[in-house]
Amino acid sequence: MSLLGRAGLDLRSWAKSLRIAKQIILICIAGIVLALLGLRILGTSTDTYIAIALYRSISSDTLVPLIYGIATVGDLIWVPLVFWLYVFRKDSNEWTGSLILAVAIVTAMSLTDVLKAVPSLGIVARGEIPTNPGFPSGHTTNAFTVATVIWSRYSAWRAPFVLLAIATGVSMIILGLHFPSDVIGGAFLGIFCGTFVLGLAKLRSSN
Repeated sequence: MSLLGRAGLDLRSWAKSLRIAKQIILICIAGIVLALLGLRILGTSTDTYIAIALYRSISSDTLVPLIYGIATVGDLIWVPLVFWLYVFRKDSNEWTGSLILAVAIVTAMSLTDVLKAVPSLGIVARGEIPTNPGFPSGHTTNAFTVATVIWSRYSAWRAPFVLLAIATGVSMIILGLHFPSDVIGGAFLGIFCGTFVLGLAKLRSSN
C-alpha cells in the first residue's frame, strides 16, 4: 500500500460525479458567471445600490455583534459538525457524512481561493460604505456547502441550515464586507462543491 501509488488513483470518478448532477452543476457554473459578469462587471451600479441599501438597513451598531455572530456561525458550523458526526455518532453513515462534509469544505475553500485570485475590488469593513469586496464570499460559500450536504443527507435539518446559509450571505453585505454579486457567486459555488463531493461519495460507495 502506497500513499502516492498510481494504482490507487481514481480520477475518472471526478468526471462521473460531474456528469451525474450535470444539470445542477451547469446551473451553478452559470450562476457564478452571471454573478460575476452580470452584477460585478456589467451591473456595478445595481450591485452597489443593493449593497448600500442593505448596509444602511441597520442603523444601530448594537446589532452588529449579532450579525457578526450569524456570519461566523455560518462560516464555521462545519467544524463542530464534522467532529460530532465522526467522534460521537456510532452510525457508519454519519461517519461517512463527516468525511463528505470535510472534503466538500476543503474543495469549497480551495476554489474560493482560486476565484479570489481574479482581480477584485478589495474589502471594506463595517463602518464605511462597501465599495471594494472580493468575489466570491468565502463565508457564504462555506455556509451553502454545508447546507447542500445537509440537504442531501439529513432532510429534517434542511430548513435551519438553508436559512443559516442565506442569513450568512445577507450578513456579509450588511457588515460591508461583500457585494450581492459576491454572495450570489459564493452561494452557487457552495452548492457546486457540495453536489460534486456528494456525487463522488456515491460513486465511491458503489464500487
